[in-house]
Amino acid sequence: MSEAERSDDSPEGIDRQRRIPVRTALLLALLLVVLVRLPTIQEVFRDDWVVLASNDPYFYRYLVDQALASGPLPSLPDRAIRGEPLLAATLSVAAWPFGARTWGSGFVVAWYPVVAAVLTAAFVYGAATRLTGDVRVGLASAGLLAVTPAHAYRTALGVADHHAFDYVWLALTALAVIELLARSERDRRTWLASGTLAVAVAAQALAWEASPLLLVPLAPALGLVALVEIRRPGPERLAPVVAGLVGGAALAHLVHILLGWQFEAVIYALDLLALGSVGLLALVVAVRRTGGSWRWLAAAEVVFGVVAAVAVRQVPPIATELELGLAFFLRSGPAELAGVGANYGAVGVLVILGFASVLAAPILPFAAKWGWQRLEPGWLVVGVYALHFGVLAALQRRFAGELAPFAAILGGMGFVMLASWFDLVQPPVPRRDGSDDTATPAVAADGGDDDLVVPDRTRVALLAGLAGVAVGSGSLYAALIDRRLVITDATYDAARWITEYVDERDIPYPESYVLSKWGRNRVYNYFVNGEAASYSYAERHYEDFLFSNSNSADEWYGEFEGRVGFVVTRDLPHLGLISSSTIQSTLHDRFGSAEISDISGVGHFRALFATEDGARKVFRLVPGATIRGPAPDDRDHVRLVAEVSITGDDFEYVRRAPVTDGTFEVTVANPGTYRVGADGRTVEITERMVQSGDTVTVDD
Repeated sequence: MSEAERSDDSPEGIDRQRRIPVRTALLLALLLVVLVRLPTIQEVFRDDWVVLASNDPYFYRYLVDQALASGPLPSLPDRAIRGEPLLAATLSVAAWPFGARTWGSGFVVAWYPVVAAVLTAAFVYGAATRLTGDVRVGLASAGLLAVTPAHAYRTALGVADHHAFDYVWLALTALAVIELLARSERDRRTWLASGTLAVAVAAQALAWEASPLLLVPLAPALGLVALVEIRRPGPERLAPVVAGLVGGAALAHLVHILLGWQFEAVIYALDLLALGSVGLLALVVAVRRTGGSWRWLAAAEVVFGVVAAVAVRQVPPIATELELGLAFFLRSGPAELAGVGANYGAVGVLVILGFASVLAAPILPFAAKWGWQRLEPGWLVVGVYALHFGVLAALQRRFAGELAPFAAILGGMGFVMLASWFDLVQPPVPRRDGSDDTATPAVAADGGDDDLVVPDRTRVALLAGLAGVAVGSGSLYAALIDRRLVITDATYDAARWITEYVDERDIPYPESYVLSKWGRNRVYNYFVNGEAASYSYAERHYEDFLFSNSNSADEWYGEFEGRVGFVVTRDLPHLGLISSSTIQSTLHDRFGSAEISDISGVGHFRALFATEDGARKVFRLVPGATIRGPAPDDRDHVRLVAEVSITGDDFEYVRRAPVTDGTFEVTVANPGTYRVGADGRTVEITERMVQSGDTVTVDD
């Protein structure tokens, strides 16, 4: 390095360098959060529809509609009172000016995940900065969170399920705890942070029925914090944390009593956490007064923990929820129930967790060291959260998004350390215990509270390249995952067509119910009839129906009559595995026709629509018109054929009618002019006949 370059590292040289306000840098990081979540904006806002991505978001839009229609807020529909009441109430309040089942309510639900992502990133920035005293680490953490695929696709535009809401309270809880553990004085700011913690944990409990999984890391984390605190002189910093937990439990319990929100077991879980924290604080005080060491406290915590675990098992609601939770983790099903490395090992982890995981993993042991040796227990809190959600994500990838904020904090530290190793920035300097300063002089020389120093062009270019590796790969993976979640043109076109068909004929529910693949069932039914509470009926019956033998179609019609109005079929890769005699092949490939010798065709599934590429086809369940008449004695069946034209396609509809005692009888699903046999007879079947189940006799 030249003398001129060295001189720029001096305080006088730094003063001459260009600076960027920290607020500006933070705004750019938050802008990155937004941009990474918008690649599918054209697929979400289509014409006059808001087409949410994936399937489950339609359940939350349905809850908002029901809440707005059920009376003055905060009244909620029964389905929302247990499970995710706070999310439903929050979205309903935001959508209230627009009304139910409007473009405006869809707009609110679509944008909520992006807003949640920005808030989460801001809290991650605050937690990382408070933990390290280095705004560069905070900015790097926010940037890494922005491009962590597991977080990005869960908070993308239109992906409006409960996860994005949970991330906000999870990050705010961690920020409040870190802030309290970094403060040595009991002032107004301390109790403000304690109140924030109370609100955060109460909101967490009311936001999701499985919130105990998100709150439980606080128990071991505070146990480790206590072991650090007992070795540190000065006022007890656990007390404001305990006050926040007790206040949060009281707040959640009050809401539960007044409004009936959330399951009792969830509220009890937070109560037990608060009670346990009080017991832990009592242990710390007792050990301090008796002059015991941290080893005595550790032994007492083990005994206390075992007794608490046994006691919890005796509380019926909690015990039941624990058993259900264990069964949930052991079950198989959708892809999100598989672990992050289930399909592609380490590559799969990188695809889902992004570059933050690579930077975070080596920092984890350092976090334990810094927390213990430097008496900075905030690092232990972050480490416990990271380990907890790392284990959950290894079991089910749906928890990778909960891991993301903590991986980002550790990864942000790793990024700055890596950049300093390449001599691109000054190394981070640990915040000294007991100091409420947010930057040491060394860190201030590289930025500080108000400004970031822009290094020379060479270093800027190298930093940009290093950041590009972290940002580029994550953004790419996130965009690829988003593409798999958006509603395809074929599904959109089919849903739109059915909706217009139902509206024109004023078909009521459940006659307008759409049977489809369960993973898109809520999409169809929300737009067609507004009922998107559950996809369980489709999950139970759709595939069994499609892969049944075509000759059992009449039996399935009996099962569906009065419950199903439409069936949507889709392209499937046959690969020689799907028999041509299945209902799937008969309907989707042949529009219900009998073009195979042992298949008679279907008479209760009327073809109505096909997308331009044939990827989706829509059938309506109808009684069908019955055609009967005489048949030659030397024939075992009569072939009936009609030319049918529907929106999107034209086809020849064929039915094979068995001959019994010189007569035939068959039900047809499509109106049209039918040629009967080979003797030139024809019969006209109208739409009214098909809908009414009329019988028509064909003369010789």
